[in-house]
Amino acid sequence: MLSRLVFYGRTNMKIGESAGVIKSILVAASDYSPASGLTGGLVFNEQYVMEVIEGAREQVSKRLRLLFEDPRIEDLTILAVSTIDKRVFDGWAVGYAGRTIDAERLYLKYCPTVDINPTIMSAAAVLDFIREFCALETLYVQRTSLADQRQSTHPPQQKATAPRPPQPRQDPPVETIKVVNTKPLAPA
Repeated sequence: MLSRLVFYGRTNMKIGESAGVIKSILVAASDYSPASGLTGGLVFNEQYVMEVIEGAREQVSKRLRLLFEDPRIEDLTILAVSTIDKRVFDGWAVGYAGRTIDAERLYLKYCPTVDINPTIMSAAAVLDFIREFCALETLYVQRTSLADQRQSTHPPQQKATAPRPPQPRQDPPVETIKVVNTKPLAPA
């Protein structure tokens, strides 16, 4: 039986700490591994984190307990927990809700201002926003699909051949998130 959890919380970012917090959120989000069976999306900025988690009820419950203990999230608010027949997300995606034209159009679709505010959004709106945001082709979003996850845990069987020399290790490409100060400069 699959479950879906939709929630938001306030991020615990202090001025000047955003780069470190962003990195820690990305690292923690990468823990949503193939073995966990979780899919979904997480979108965050300096004020809020919004997340949809799909998977077996027990796994979603375990993740929820960890989220309540996460010091980076304050005032965690559950918008919906439901039993689902099929997943909306085919993998895991995490995105930083920065300032781009495509992102701001999406913000205006779901909120009355270009600043995304989950406190005035319904669970369905948060779910749809996260789904659409995580589908954007931007450096602000990183994603893995279940197909990618299955390939990494179950590599295809190869025919017996002569042993090959070991290949050098290749780390996956790392995407950089650029945080842009959107405050106007003070007059000189």
